[in-house]
Amino acid sequence: MQPILDTKPNSSLALPRRILDWVALFERLVPGDRDSLVAHFTSLGQDDRRLRFGIVVDDAFLARYVDGMDFGRDVVFGARTGPGQWVGIGHLVLDGNAPELGLSVLPAARGRGLGAAIFRYAVVRAARAGKDRLYMHCLTSNRAIMSIARAAGMAIRSDSGEADAHLVVPPYPEFARMLIGEPDPASPARRTDATA
Repeated sequence: MQPILDTKPNSSLALPRRILDWVALFERLVPGDRDSLVAHFTSLGQDDRRLRFGIVVDDAFLARYVDGMDFGRDVVFGARTGPGQWVGIGHLVLDGNAPELGLSVLPAARGRGLGAAIFRYAVVRAARAGKDRLYMHCLTSNRAIMSIARAAGMAIRSDSGEADAHLVVPPYPEFARMLIGEPDPASPARRTDATA
């Protein structure tokens, strides 16, 4: 019998780009990842830091921010190119009724759908946690986040250069039904038999 595919022992198969998705690469971060998280945030330029946090922040602020993350309550996740080399980070704060999402993507990874994937993943994680809303706060000059919010149909309220965006999150089981086109079992069933 002939082998289906002959590869060299140390080679890897090249996956077609069309089957790759950022969400498949996301990893949940743990307290042991704090140093690499600080490295991610400190690698952002001053303008990117201002867009991410809404104010100009220094390295000490970023270290305090990461130190204050509650990895037991919140969902901190990201995609990386190597050990500790995070190119995109999402921080979903699950405190209260409306979880808040903050996200950052390094310049080299922008324009490739990573920010939108972080958003989609956060919406599903909020639903898994039983939350029915998602909240994002940003500067109105943050075109990337404003674009994600608009594309998702979030209700956006702007004032004095800042924006609050809110999304109604469907119950978690509804996501799979939406993807396969299955009707909601709570909806009145339509009769499809020929005798009706």
